[in-house]
Amino acid sequence: MLRISEFARAGNVSVRTLRFYDEVGLLRPAHISAESGYRGYSSAQIAQLNQIQAFKDMGFALGEILHLLRRPPDTQELQGVLRERREVLRGRVREDVGRLARIDARLGSLEGGGKSDSLVLFGETRQQWVVSVREKLGSYEQTDELFQEIERRGGAALLAEGRATIWHSCMEGEGKIECEAVRFLKKPMTGPRGLKSYALRPVKIAFAYHYGSEESICRTYQSIANCVAERGYRVAGAKREVYWPAAGAETGSLTEVQFPVSEARATRRAGSA
Repeated sequence: MLRISEFARAGNVSVRTLRFYDEVGLLRPAHISAESGYRGYSSAQIAQLNQIQAFKDMGFALGEILHLLRRPPDTQELQGVLRERREVLRGRVREDVGRLARIDARLGSLEGGGKSDSLVLFGETRQQWVVSVREKLGSYEQTDELFQEIERRGGAALLAEGRATIWHSCMEGEGKIECEAVRFLKKPMTGPRGLKSYALRPVKIAFAYHYGSEESICRTYQSIANCVAERGYRVAGAKREVYWPAAGAETGSLTEVQFPVSEARATRRAGSA
């Protein structure tokens, strides 16, 4: 039987941590002396302590760890639990990367007068339920009418924050602009007449944040196009713009520009200058 200080050294944790684990029911001592109250642990409990520390290191909350210990999952169930945790952490990383990029975009706008090159990143979108309307337009200004149509027919209750456009064709000229206006949904819905509701599937993207006026967004598009070519990718779908709230912006709104991408063929990469 190991004293609590010996067990703490063996498990590379503090005595305070072991006492806390005892209080919350994560790891009870194998024996508590009736006379002295000293806690004693068996060497076999090292494996359980290591398991607790491993789950904690992977970001599981103490309540989640307690549940896993009380009802130990089999191998298949544990794989499912770990895959779910992986997706949660990937989502957090994606959000943090986005926050950093938005800060960089804002700083670039403030320090460079909106003329600095955008920071281009690569990532993958999450599946998102959306409701949309797709039309051929005579001008880009008509996009607002599409969003108004979605909000009028779709109802505000199920609409989440944020708007987006998917540019299936953006050549200027009468009827050559084909735009799909998109509103994100809080949960799936049946699309009203004239609207389409579907799950926007995950896709690998090159993306950058543009903070400034619409007149200068072409620089962001060019930065992404250059980076895609330099990294050996190719554009693999319609370009997208996601519009984020930017309260108090003096120079315009915050736009996330996304290029769906895939790896270019080896022959194209070898022949590129």
